[in-house]
Amino acid sequence: MKKILRLLAVTSLLSISMASAAFAGTWKQNDHGWWWQEKDKTYPSSTWEWIDSDGDGIAECYYFDENGYLLTGTTTPDGYTVNESGAWVEQGLVRQRATNPFTAQAVNQKGKTLYEEAGQKTSELPGLDMNTDLWMTFSYEGLELSASEHTHLKYHDLNTPNMEFLLVTTSSMFGLDMTETSFYTGGCYYSDDYGKYKMYIGPQDMMEYLPFKESLGEFGVFLDNLQVAEDEAGNKIILYSAETKNLDRELNNLYGDEMPPLSEFQFSQINGRITINSEGYISNETLSLSMSMTEEGETMGVSMNINQNYNNPGQTISIEFPSTEGYEGVVY
Repeated sequence: MKKILRLLAVTSLLSISMASAAFAGTWKQNDHGWWWQEKDKTYPSSTWEWIDSDGDGIAECYYFDENGYLLTGTTTPDGYTVNESGAWVEQGLVRQRATNPFTAQAVNQKGKTLYEEAGQKTSELPGLDMNTDLWMTFSYEGLELSASEHTHLKYHDLNTPNMEFLLVTTSSMFGLDMTETSFYTGGCYYSDDYGKYKMYIGPQDMMEYLPFKESLGEFGVFLDNLQVAEDEAGNKIILYSAETKNLDRELNNLYGDEMPPLSEFQFSQINGRITINSEGYISNETLSLSMSMTEEGETMGVSMNINQNYNNPGQTISIEFPSTEGYEGVVY
């Protein structure tokens, strides 16, 4: 009996939640345009408003001018784009958010499952062609310093004796430019990091030390407040933002010794976008975050943007290797 009563209570709460979302207000129209009228006859003006017009638990965001009329097909005073229906559009997609915890949980679970399945499928490919761009800006006492890094990775026949890869990294930091190249072919690993050297190493041992084996799907820790959509090309799009509370501790647990102690980091903004193509592979991931870093009583602002492209996932990968001349042999 108690289980039945609890079930009825949950069902009632869900019904009330959905009803409030559906009937909290209504759209009105006259010769001047559309406006949103709340239940108490008031209306929003000179502001954005999240509105769930059809009561499905998913709201779109609209901007209303100083007279309360909906802006459509234009740019808002604060620089955002709204479509012909007045909904906020970003990167070609209508932005949405859940209006109640039940819908939010369902959307988050759907997006996370979609990302995990696509990440697993992409990671199982025997080869990939990836480009990753990283931009960072450091701010301290009115000064700004920039750094960037571009990596191009190609590999094929992973986990087999025929495995080969090529990794080229170009970085620019504080006025210094540097390019590093490493590759594996014919059972030999080549690198020009700190001098040109080569060492013969079997593919099984080489795979234990691959510099890229954990790079796929690493943004999963940030997934929260998800929106799942589909673009005109049939790609699945996952948009997300992360709650910054306790994220420093989560990242520390995830990355361990790979990152400095995160107790002195304070995240302020994290947003991202994941594109999954029609074949179910991840084709692009972007991440933007802002944080501050405090050390010995001094605080520095840090902003970071990452763009990671997977070029034609599922296609055959061919690699053109640099010359192997001039590399000094070392013992593995």
